[in-house]
Amino acid sequence: MGRRIDLNNYLQDGKTRTNAGNSKHGKIDKTGRCYHATQQTWCKEPVFNRDIAVYRHTMLCQLCIEFNVVILFSVTMPNHTHDVLFSDNWENIATVLKVLNSAVTRYVYRKDPKRKEKGKPVFNSRPTYSIVTTIDYLFFLGRYLLWNVEQLENEGRFVPYSCFWMFEKEHFSEPYKRNIYNDLFGFEPKELFEFYRTHSKGEVYDISKKLFCDWTQEMNEEVFRAQTVRIQQSSTAQ
Repeated sequence: MGRRIDLNNYLQDGKTRTNAGNSKHGKIDKTGRCYHATQQTWCKEPVFNRDIAVYRHTMLCQLCIEFNVVILFSVTMPNHTHDVLFSDNWENIATVLKVLNSAVTRYVYRKDPKRKEKGKPVFNSRPTYSIVTTIDYLFFLGRYLLWNVEQLENEGRFVPYSCFWMFEKEHFSEPYKRNIYNDLFGFEPKELFEFYRTHSKGEVYDISKKLFCDWTQEMNEEVFRAQTVRIQQSSTAQ
């Protein structure tokens, strides 16, 4: 690897808003370009069925296009969501998810009026944002999200929405960028999916350290734009 990567080609001028809100876990490192955003439902209830999950993903795509955010990976589980998002401005990502959660809440209330009558929230709080600062961790993160999907499928349970069908079928639409995976990882999307599918989460984590061993701190900073790059990010994610 060790290639110089210019991701500016994937970002066009978009809207920017401020005062989008903070993570429930307090201060957020807003200096980066890539974040793993997670959102739990109220009391971890299985709110998401296929209909609601597809609505959420459709709205997510529309908002990301509007606010110049690229989706790298997105998975909706019955009681929580994972989105790995890329933007030159953290506020754009935060605004997308704030508006998205409001839209999903309204949609759920329309589908379940009794929930609204009882004053029952859809989400437990604001999203949690984890900054991604190294290429090896981003590579591992894709496998982690697929692992979430596989765990549910292995239990014979339904996965409301997974972006990985796009990788398998090689069919991408905005705001996903088909070429970004090769630019980042050196894998075509279908190759990446097959690699993830045939290697365990632990194997991918170990391989990522070797695969990107020649990435310097300067190179990670150039791509992820975080003021402080963590030399090693934890192999566990929410």
